[in-house]
Amino acid sequence: MTVAVVPASAQPAQDPLARYNELGAQAAKTNEDLLKAREDLTAKRADLAKADEAEKCARTEEDKFRGQVDALTTASFEGARLTKLSAMLVADSQQDFLERMSAMDLIAADNAEALTRLATAVTTAETARQQAKEATQAAEKLVGEVEGKQKELDGKIKEVKAALGALTPAVRNGLSQVKDNGSYLGPPGAANTALQAALSKRGSLYLWGGTGPDRFDCSGLMLWAYKQAGITLPRVAAAQFNAGRAVPLDALVAGDLLFYDDGTGNPATIHHVAMYVGDGKMVDSPTDGQVVDIRSSRGDGHLMGARRIAG
Repeated sequence: MTVAVVPASAQPAQDPLARYNELGAQAAKTNEDLLKAREDLTAKRADLAKADEAEKCARTEEDKFRGQVDALTTASFEGARLTKLSAMLVADSQQDFLERMSAMDLIAADNAEALTRLATAVTTAETARQQAKEATQAAEKLVGEVEGKQKELDGKIKEVKAALGALTPAVRNGLSQVKDNGSYLGPPGAANTALQAALSKRGSLYLWGGTGPDRFDCSGLMLWAYKQAGITLPRVAAAQFNAGRAVPLDALVAGDLLFYDDGTGNPATIHHVAMYVGDGKMVDSPTDGQVVDIRSSRGDGHLMGARRIAG
């Protein structure tokens, strides 16, 4: 049986809008990864600051007890510490001998305590120095990771903009227009407050890394909306997937967050988050060239889970 091979040049070209959406999803995932890397770097720098402070305190303690040991050692060489025989020979009386012996015991006890404290301080200082070194190395590694992710995102953004530019003017204009100005209500309380906050931003432009109040990326819009309800969400979509509690996709209520992955069901691949408004719809900020608006909650077909943040 002979199978006809279609030349590559004859392969049907991908629909420009589908290509634009695909690149938008890829860029969104890279954007989320960059934001996570920046969060990690901020946390690691905080760890480094704590480690540096701990090392400084440990060094101060070490110097303090080392000084005490040095002083006691010097006193010993100057004759403050006497042997029992010399104490007896130089004593003027039995009482004088007992007083000298008592002083010797006190000096010995003080020196032993100072040595113990010095040993503890040295160990603490060494541990602090090692932790500071490790924190420095981790921070330096994350700086490189952030720079790499930023470079990768810059490349992805160029691809998205090129794909957007390849669309017809009519399609591009349609993407940048609000199509649903309808009213939607959520359960009384924080969920509805967040919902109304998100809906109030319809028409706002997309911005990579944007958290409002005028431009947003997808997780930035969710972060801002729930902040208006007094609830602080994690910054990135994958972390927001751990907020609140899981809810079945057939039991959604307005205000629930919807998450989209690459089709594998792996939370690590989440690239988009939106807010359910009811009637199989969501409000979101999709990608460059589009605005915050109401869309089908089917999204790109990779809806993988939902979380209820309030209620």
